[in-house]
Amino acid sequence: MNDLKKHKEYFRLKDLEIPLWIPDLNAVQLSYQQKKSEAAFPYWAKLWPAACVLTAFIQEHSELVKNKRVLELAAGLGLPSLLASKFASSVLCSDYDATAVQFIQMNLALNNITNMKAAQIDWTEMPSTFEYDVLLMSDINYDPTNFDGLQKLFHEILEKGVTILLSTPQRLVGKAFIAELLAWCILNEEHQYQQTAVNVMVLKK
Repeated sequence: MNDLKKHKEYFRLKDLEIPLWIPDLNAVQLSYQQKKSEAAFPYWAKLWPAACVLTAFIQEHSELVKNKRVLELAAGLGLPSLLASKFASSVLCSDYDATAVQFIQMNLALNNITNMKAAQIDWTEMPSTFEYDVLLMSDINYDPTNFDGLQKLFHEILEKGVTILLSTPQRLVGKAFIAELLAWCILNEEHQYQQTAVNVMVLKK
């Protein structure tokens, strides 16, 4: 699906802008329907407020990723990773969807990034051999059927001494999920982005 209709957008921060290839959402949905994909909705194909807020947060708190090995899971279009790569020693940006990974690859090429790679990774089947210092995740706690698995993953990652940067919109369905993480939260900032309230949490054990 790398021939999908797309357009270029610029995500603007205080002193820089990041060009980004964005797929046409209707074209993506049509392609999924034609292929009878099991995915109910191609969530990766949209730039969500939580990803935008996490990107701005990384710029303001670049010390959290500076000279670190960074992994982003469920990255979608990979915007937070693109910004993190400016400070990190290395970035592995991933999504479970193969087409999302193609767009991540196009976006890192568009930005001429050399210390970042794209990979197809399902967070429910995380390789135990991965070595990284910081995990990025945004807008992942929207489906209650995934909450137990995510909590288990977070606990395992925190036990390894990894810092987690989690960006999440304030959804009622995710309130209990977030409450369980507060014991490891060393920083919690609330931001407003296009009328959406988003919290960024720094988790560390």
